[in-house]
Amino acid sequence: MTPDTEQDSKFLLNSKPSAQLQEFPVEEEVEPSAPPQKGLNLRPYLRTAKRRAWLIAGFTAITTAAALYSSSKALPIYGGNFQLLVEPATSEQRMADPLALTRSRGGVPDAGAFELDYSTVFTILTSSRMLSSIVDQIQAEYPQFNVGQLRSGLQVERLKSTQFGPGRDAETKIVQISYQGLDPELVELVLEQTAKRYLKYSLEERKTNIGQAVEFIEEQLPSLQERVKTLRAQQQKLQQQYNLIDPTSQGSELFAQVRQLANEQIAVQRELQEQKTLYTHLQEQLRLNPDDALAASALSQNPGYQQLLAQLKEVESQIAVESARFQPDSPQIQSLQEKRQNLQNLLDREIQQIVGQNSTNTASNPQVLAFQDSTRQGLIGQLVETANQIQVLEVRNQALLQTKNTFEQQAQKFPAIISEYTQLQGELDLATQTLNQLLSQRETLRVEAAQTTVPWELVSEPQIVRDGSGNPLPQVAESKKKLIMAVAAGLVLGMGTAVFYEKLRNIFYSVEDIEDATRLPLLGTIPQERSIEPSSKFRLLSPTFSSLAESGEEIEGSEQSSFLFWEAFDSLYTNIRFISCDRPVRSIAVCSATPGDGKSVVALHLAQTAAATGQRVLLVDANLRSPKLHRRLDTPNFKGLSDLLDTQLEPKDLIEQLPLADNLFVLTSGQPLPKSTKRLASDRMDYLKEKFQRLFDLVIYDTPNLLDYPDASFLAANTDGILLVVTVGDTKQSSVMKAIDRLNNFGLPLLGLIVNRVKAR
Repeated sequence: MTPDTEQDSKFLLNSKPSAQLQEFPVEEEVEPSAPPQKGLNLRPYLRTAKRRAWLIAGFTAITTAAALYSSSKALPIYGGNFQLLVEPATSEQRMADPLALTRSRGGVPDAGAFELDYSTVFTILTSSRMLSSIVDQIQAEYPQFNVGQLRSGLQVERLKSTQFGPGRDAETKIVQISYQGLDPELVELVLEQTAKRYLKYSLEERKTNIGQAVEFIEEQLPSLQERVKTLRAQQQKLQQQYNLIDPTSQGSELFAQVRQLANEQIAVQRELQEQKTLYTHLQEQLRLNPDDALAASALSQNPGYQQLLAQLKEVESQIAVESARFQPDSPQIQSLQEKRQNLQNLLDREIQQIVGQNSTNTASNPQVLAFQDSTRQGLIGQLVETANQIQVLEVRNQALLQTKNTFEQQAQKFPAIISEYTQLQGELDLATQTLNQLLSQRETLRVEAAQTTVPWELVSEPQIVRDGSGNPLPQVAESKKKLIMAVAAGLVLGMGTAVFYEKLRNIFYSVEDIEDATRLPLLGTIPQERSIEPSSKFRLLSPTFSSLAESGEEIEGSEQSSFLFWEAFDSLYTNIRFISCDRPVRSIAVCSATPGDGKSVVALHLAQTAAATGQRVLLVDANLRSPKLHRRLDTPNFKGLSDLLDTQLEPKDLIEQLPLADNLFVLTSGQPLPKSTKRLASDRMDYLKEKFQRLFDLVIYDTPNLLDYPDASFLAANTDGILLVVTVGDTKQSSVMKAIDRLNNFGLPLLGLIVNRVKAR
């Protein structure tokens, strides 16, 4: 065992025995990371509206009073309207409209054929030129009336129908024209003159459009007629040049003929090859050409030739026999040879007579002079027939080749001819169709030009609102509208001022504000406790509080306040204890964004609560800048953490046990250090932290604030987590967010928030 380990063991044995473990029920479970809410979060604005209800109500009252005062001083306003049907509403009306002839080609026109561009029409109806023509008629009775007055009170809108329930709102083909003014008689006159002028405009507009359309058609007809004439001439020339009637069918027939000729040529070539093969085979069998074969066949079938040939063979037989008996120059042999020569001469003359002039060449082939039996006669006939068939097929093949080449040359030119013809035909059809339509529309428009019926229909006559006696009634809708707008403006203005005011103050007003702004786990809420003195705040929970809590008896007055205060720390410690199931929390740094948030009080009470459960707890005052724990504990601060960092003293020499609890120990800060950040980031501090965790179950560090000094960041780097203390109504919101961002950037573990000094509701 090392000396350090022996000293640690002695320190543990010499300390007082731990008090009996006090169990605290798990009242609340805090999730380490609450999922962020999606969408627009309106809860902060609702809480702002609740807190600043008096401000919002004040602005609303001011704007409403101003609107009421303005309405009471305003002069009565009179209004009226009339309605115009500007499009045909039924199929019968569309058929009766002269425009149906030009827009439907004789059929039933659909609603789209008469649809207006309402935005353009409304612009024309409210244009200065149109309003001036109306004002000219009104000035006969009201000379002071001008275009500005008419424009300010006139309203043109498309009427909507809502008679068939929600979801079926539809814009109608009716236009409503309204006018408001101070003089009811003037309002009525304006409506009458406006209705007359708009109806007159619809008739003039139609006639003007018809006249322009007729003029346009007259301008287009000559060039269109000349184009039709030119296209027809080009088409006729093409037909005459290539003898065209129906180019498409003719082209199909031509390509079909080319394919047919190609197929026939293939068949002829195949048959020709077969005949040539047969011819070669027959020649090899007979060893005769066609001429020799015919000669052999003729000789074999001639009786005189056969008789002479038989006699010649007989004489030759005799010569052969006699040659054995006599010498070649004997009279017998000479007589037989002379007889054979005579027969041979007769045979040659017979062959010449039968075969003809080619008898010399024919006689040289012994197969020609040989006797041809019936089999060879059949083969000779087949050979001659095959030779003739070959000649016929060769002639046919040559003819097919020439015909096919001619048709292919024509077929290669035909696609261009068809394309040219089709293009001419399409242009001619389009030009002819356009010409016929223009001629038809010209006649129809001339009929329309003679019409005097007003295309727009007056659905509702010009009238103003009157009571039962016929007296004009002033309109109050405008006053109600102004009042509603004033109330809405007051609410918006008041809400905006309230939000701006709270943003300007830059503090948290409630626990909910802290949760919505930080989106961090809330580990505990510490109520505000002013009646307890600092010295008494650090006492253990008295048995009176415990027995009363277990019996269910009501706690009143200061006892109830103290009980709630301690109960909050019980809940805080429970949440910290069970915040992680995998690894227990052994060391904590209690921090705050700015000074004055009560982190020292929270650290001390948290340590006292943990010690009451049987844990060995060490409270370290790591605020080397401005230490406070020794004052609250009334403990001397001659030596402490700063001395451990500067010297080689052991923690057991400076750690003191507090009388508040048997298991509660404290290490004060000691004398302030000029370079505390460097000391807290040193290896010596890492050694001390490890030493503290070996000696105690829980180590709680009270640190300087995060924004003014970096000490807490270095100190918390090797702890299990940071507890960030935020005070309701005091801590700046921007400071808290800046501190959280800094911790996230440094990668320091932030366990959650502790909201301090929460007022009881």
